[in-house]
Amino acid sequence: MRRAPGGRRDPVSPDRRGFLRDLAVGTAGLAVGGATAGAARRPSQERGPVFPFHAHASRYDIGAYLPKDQGGKFIQMALVGSEADAAVVDAIRGGVLERTYGDPIGWRRFENSAIERSVWLNRFYYLPPFARLFRLTGDRRFLDDMMRIVSRWTADNPRPTASAPATHIWRDMQVAWRSIHLSWCSYLGGEGLRVEEQLAISRLLQDHADVLLAGFGRQPLNEFNHQSHGALAMLYLGTLFPNLAGAASLRQTAVAILSHHLDRAFFADGGNVEQMFGYYPFEAHIFRDAYLLCVNNGVEPPAGTVPALKRMAAFLAAVAQPDGTMPQVNDSYEMPVDPTLETLDGVLRGEGARRVEASTRFPDTQIAVLRDSPGRKWYVLANAAQTIGAHAHAGRLALNVWFNGKPVLVDSGCCDYDDPALVTWFRTTGAHNTVMIDGRSDRATSSDVLWAPRRQTANRISAWDVGEDHVYCRMHSPAEEETNAGVAWSRSIALVRDLFVVIHDCFEAVGAHHYKVLFRFPSRGVVVNRMSKSLVVEGADGVHILPAAPEAIEDIALTLAPLSVKGATISAPVAACSFKRDGIAHSLFVIVPGADDEPGATVRQTATGDGIVLSVASERFGEAVLLFTGGRMRIVRL
Repeated sequence: MRRAPGGRRDPVSPDRRGFLRDLAVGTAGLAVGGATAGAARRPSQERGPVFPFHAHASRYDIGAYLPKDQGGKFIQMALVGSEADAAVVDAIRGGVLERTYGDPIGWRRFENSAIERSVWLNRFYYLPPFARLFRLTGDRRFLDDMMRIVSRWTADNPRPTASAPATHIWRDMQVAWRSIHLSWCSYLGGEGLRVEEQLAISRLLQDHADVLLAGFGRQPLNEFNHQSHGALAMLYLGTLFPNLAGAASLRQTAVAILSHHLDRAFFADGGNVEQMFGYYPFEAHIFRDAYLLCVNNGVEPPAGTVPALKRMAAFLAAVAQPDGTMPQVNDSYEMPVDPTLETLDGVLRGEGARRVEASTRFPDTQIAVLRDSPGRKWYVLANAAQTIGAHAHAGRLALNVWFNGKPVLVDSGCCDYDDPALVTWFRTTGAHNTVMIDGRSDRATSSDVLWAPRRQTANRISAWDVGEDHVYCRMHSPAEEETNAGVAWSRSIALVRDLFVVIHDCFEAVGAHHYKVLFRFPSRGVVVNRMSKSLVVEGADGVHILPAAPEAIEDIALTLAPLSVKGATISAPVAACSFKRDGIAHSLFVIVPGADDEPGATVRQTATGDGIVLSVASERFGEAVLLFTGGRMRIVRL
């Protein structure tokens, strides 16, 4: 039954129902949470293709269920400021497209100047919210507005020909995202769409199917997320629109590409080879939805999909920050994880993962998360940065720290890829909680090249120990790493009970070198105590960063630098603690809660024949004595 503009239902003739079924664009099929994790089943021939996302569309806004690639997410937040479907529709109806792209809309207006704004417009992120709100309300006006945009775009952007070659609009992710979004528009619009509207969408999708097969379908296999996303788009069209020419090839090619990515684009520990934290919900949704499309439409899913989805869920659950977002490390937006975890749990029949409270090391991805238990006050992310370049920044041996649900030290994150600050700041060494040696920043990522080649480094987690009273992680960056200026650098991070965090840097060098230990803060509320050479993070429950040898620090410079917060770039402090040493050098800092005007402890370090002894004394817990020696840490007294 089709709803009229006022919300009442109009009858649909049996002939029209048959026509819609033949188009394979009806509202047939419903998978609640997911299908059984086993053999693929064939849909009823009477029902036609199964759109397995109706239940999720009833619960989630489109942007929550379909996490965006990071370029799309940054532009979405800049132009709309929300993922809520009602807000998206209001923004489009309020003229955001015309204000940004001109009236009439210039679909290619920014193609040569601001490519991310250009592709956001042409990927149709904003269209499925209209169809979803129609499905929830029955108000035909949502479909009227949606189809006006589709019709205008179709008239202005004919499929490329030999005499009119493809621009960015008809290439790559633009075609993939449009295929997926138009599929959602078609199925959520269902019988509310008129016959001529369904025909228009069907004809447009045929053009997209041809371009997908000629593009992603012939592309050499790689591990880049664009290719796996293109395969998902092919699977959408091949399963949901089986009357399209080439539907069988779309299905077969999609499964082959997705199989390659499951095998090659993910580590055995669940991490992704691109080292993209914010991208991870987007990556996981590709394989979640590919699985649902397969098992509900008689297609054998790629081998190993279910175990891979379990690893993806475990990775998301373990790495998520206390506020339920992925760390903004590398080209990342702080993406929420709960919708992805919830839907993965449904697909996996309750065998997904919940948010993790334990410390976890990912030996292939070369990251670790340190958490105290049972207090759950601290979250520390250790990132060795074994990959640098492309989407991966120059934050070798970096860390993020949260206390009591609030960020203390954060990564600078990322910005809109069209913003020059991406290469002048966000991807440079100085933007991270790392160390600059002799003033060097990573040469490749600190140039004006937007996409520096990705390289594998020898930066590694070299030790990991979880004891009753501590969690210890040691990372190492060799002297051969060019940014290290010939210095072999090891960074140890220790979380002692729920009391404090220690950062111990050891520099093994010949000759004198200058070191800057960098701390990147989330807000302007940071104070330097020039007497004690300590830092106070106001608004984070009085967290103090105390040097164990303040006399060795020559200077603490506090400057404002760009920081990404929910897609907006603000200015926030970076502290550089500088000193110069000849030969082997040690630097220890203790992060400990206290009052804003009073540190919660006193600290000191002593060199002995066995290594470096650190004493942390407090009225709250007495004295803790730690020994750092031989690449390990031992608690001497607590």
